[in-house]
Amino acid sequence: MKFRILLIGAILGIAASMPLTSARAAEVVIKMATQESGDTLALQIIRTVGEEIKKRVGDRVDYQVFPGGQLGKAPTVISGLQQGTHIMTLDSSAWTSVEPGLGVFEMPFLFADRDGAKKVIAAVKGDLKERMLKKNLVLLAMGELGFRQISNNIRPIVKPEDLKGIKLRTPDSPFRIKMFRHFGANATAMSFAEVYMGLRQGVIDGQENPLGSVYYSKLYEVQKYVSMSNHLFSPYSLVASKHHWDKWPADIRKAVQEAADVALELSFTQSEERERDLAEKMKDRVKFNDIDYAAFKKAAEPLYEEFRKDVGEDFWQKAMAASKK
Repeated sequence: MKFRILLIGAILGIAASMPLTSARAAEVVIKMATQESGDTLALQIIRTVGEEIKKRVGDRVDYQVFPGGQLGKAPTVISGLQQGTHIMTLDSSAWTSVEPGLGVFEMPFLFADRDGAKKVIAAVKGDLKERMLKKNLVLLAMGELGFRQISNNIRPIVKPEDLKGIKLRTPDSPFRIKMFRHFGANATAMSFAEVYMGLRQGVIDGQENPLGSVYYSKLYEVQKYVSMSNHLFSPYSLVASKHHWDKWPADIRKAVQEAADVALELSFTQSEERERDLAEKMKDRVKFNDIDYAAFKKAAEPLYEEFRKDVGEDFWQKAMAASKK
């Protein structure tokens, strides 16, 4: 009996001296939810966040990525962040459903270039962070998804009237739905994870996204036309649940914040380079065309005052002042 006790004690001693696995050693588990899949810009950003966190705190954080809507569609994930059932996500237009201030990026044909969009992001990010904290959301960083284009199977979109009757998928953004219905499209919200099959089965005729989403989700297989509209500049927002964020050690919060800043800043240069490359890769798969920009901008003007009210006057003025610098 004495031998057995000594043997058990020795085994326990050895076990205690053995290094823990990274999963057991992790002080914080981050489950990153995303609707994207494949080699998209979003997945590259998400991977960079993980790499940058590891550089700073090693295996103290167990960083797990769940692509393709595995943890739920965007509304489920955002609600989960607020309630504490989800931890972190990277998304774009879906945030307007909980924070109207982000509707400033839903103003069609308002941003002429990336520099203007970056200035607005810098000007309003602090206010957005304060607003979202009140909704149990921690806005870590904002970057670029890209300028959005329109693809469909019915006709090239040149003038606003060309959208009339087209069944067009949009993100779950009240601003976006309102905009395309204003132009005459039959706009409807749909999870991005469902878009490919929706196009293939004819449930929808088209969608609007940056070229990266069209290419990496292989939407060119189920679309005939891509109209280079640049109708919106969409920012990515990396957001964590306040329920989880508040429980993390201060140095881990600092590491996650720094990682987010690095990854989202890189998105601006990566997006511009990718856009040129992807247009070249798809030119033999779909028909590209330019739009009548002046006609669309004129048609969009009645929307500005309406969206301005939704965004809020103070916030609107700050964003517009930044865009004009």
